[in-house]
Amino acid sequence: MIKILLLVIALIAGLIVGPDLAGQQGYVLISAANQTIEMSVTTLIILVVLAFASLFLLEFIIRKLFSLSSSTRGWFSGRKSKKARKLTNDGMLKLLEGDWKQAEKLVVKGVTGSDAPLLNYLAAAEAAQGRGDVENRDRYLQQAADFGTDSLATSLTRAKLQYRQGQYEEALASIQGLLDANPRNTVLLNLLKDTYLKLQDWQALLRLLPSLKRVKAVSDEEAAKLEQKAECGLMAHIATQKGSDGLLAHWNSLSRNARQQTPLIACLVKQLIGRHADSEAYIILRENLKKHPDETLIAMVPELNLPDYHPAIVKLEDLLRYNENNPVTHSALGQLYFREGKWPEARRHFEKALEIRPDVTDYAWLVDTLEKLNESGAANSLSREALKLALPHKE
Repeated sequence: MIKILLLVIALIAGLIVGPDLAGQQGYVLISAANQTIEMSVTTLIILVVLAFASLFLLEFIIRKLFSLSSSTRGWFSGRKSKKARKLTNDGMLKLLEGDWKQAEKLVVKGVTGSDAPLLNYLAAAEAAQGRGDVENRDRYLQQAADFGTDSLATSLTRAKLQYRQGQYEEALASIQGLLDANPRNTVLLNLLKDTYLKLQDWQALLRLLPSLKRVKAVSDEEAAKLEQKAECGLMAHIATQKGSDGLLAHWNSLSRNARQQTPLIACLVKQLIGRHADSEAYIILRENLKKHPDETLIAMVPELNLPDYHPAIVKLEDLLRYNENNPVTHSALGQLYFREGKWPEARRHFEKALEIRPDVTDYAWLVDTLEKLNESGAANSLSREALKLALPHKE
């Protein structure tokens, strides 16, 4: 703009001053080597103005050409990016729809010109796994890793896909490689927790629980359930490896709080019964029923195979003194009396349990008891009642 203004000023000055110089223009002599050029001052001024005008015009043309070239490149580049975005968006939609083959094809085509090629490769890896093509999945993951823009996202995606494919050992290796650098990542910790559950690595899961609670990856209730599951799993493993003696030694090494938890006591008793250590299991039940007469533990008494059921019967009868309307205690006593062949006592307790609450299992026990008492008619009538209870109710 300034250059054009200067040019216009020079032309106006020439128009104003030109007439005054007419007839007394003077002259200019230019000598170079053996050549001489002679002209009037007016002609020189006009030539200089024209030279400047030519330079300005040439600069303008060159700038326009470069601008046009840049615009053209920008247009092609924008068109390429727009096409890549459309391919990626369409591919993501196909991925959500479960059309793995088409999703993989679209997101891979969208890599060229994509603003985020890492996401394209990660989506392609998921689509490849959806098709069951683990080889291509790993190839896409490696291409994503080569970008190096977000190694956590790539490695975490790798671990998730390995977990979903059932490659738990591989997933564990991938997760452990990230854990030191990301000890508070809740997604990572939850994936590690799920992997330990699949691998039944109970000790590792117990070690992980404090970290899960610290970052609030699980609620207190979930943590308690996980702890019980892990402890029960660990007891089953120890019972298999070391028998009932090793199991009892492990039990005694647990904290006092753990040894008072009903689910863990039930797990211990179940494992002892499975190892034919019923007498030891009864001692555990008896001691805990003194402190906490929990129905879960009461229901386990009839599962014991004891040489003499009299002490167990005495213990359960004693519990009825504190809660005579407990159907679980009546049912357990009925089963113990049945085993001892004391049919009238068994009948009394089963009927009392059913009076408090209907239960298909107790109906079955009572039917067997009535048959032992040679009361077939009553047994048949009771069977029909039990059948009505077992059948689903129609609205």
